[in-house]
Amino acid sequence: MENFTGSKTELNIAKAWMIESANIRKCEIFAKQAKRDGYEQMAAIFMEVAEQKRSHTKTLYKFLENSTIEVSVPVSAKGIGGVLDCLLESSENELHEASVIFEEFERIAWEEGFKKVATKLKLFRQIKQFYHERYQVLAQNIEEGKTFKRDKKVKWICRKCGLIYESERALKNCPGCEHPQAYFEILAENY
Repeated sequence: MENFTGSKTELNIAKAWMIESANIRKCEIFAKQAKRDGYEQMAAIFMEVAEQKRSHTKTLYKFLENSTIEVSVPVSAKGIGGVLDCLLESSENELHEASVIFEEFERIAWEEGFKKVATKLKLFRQIKQFYHERYQVLAQNIEEGKTFKRDKKVKWICRKCGLIYESERALKNCPGCEHPQAYFEILAENY
């Protein structure tokens, strides 16, 4: 690992590690809220993001090898509202982190000559931008009533039993396993 002891980059990597660690827990909390509100796919997406952020924190932690540093990171929490509130808060946070916080961390790493760190931060910013955009679309789907209803026929899949059928809307209950509509999502054939 690059030795950046005492640099601004060392401090920023420690801050980034703390921010992402907190984001993991927030995603887990928001996933439970999404489940409570009847949005199984969104709960799974929050958990997927939490798992991906674990990978980010591992990378950041490796950069901190042999570091001993004290950091403080401001925390702002809007509370736990409904899933729509969770999506909007997550979207706003990811955008702010990508375009302000991590962008500054990346710039400083480049300035201090830590190319490998700067490159990782650049990649993490791209990922955060993707999270922001995805949360925006999911929030918009809720606002427009499109989560379980579309204007044209699509293939829906039950997340519990795998039943697939084609319609403009998700069934109220799955005829295969009898789980509620919350378990349906549009089939993604991305293999």
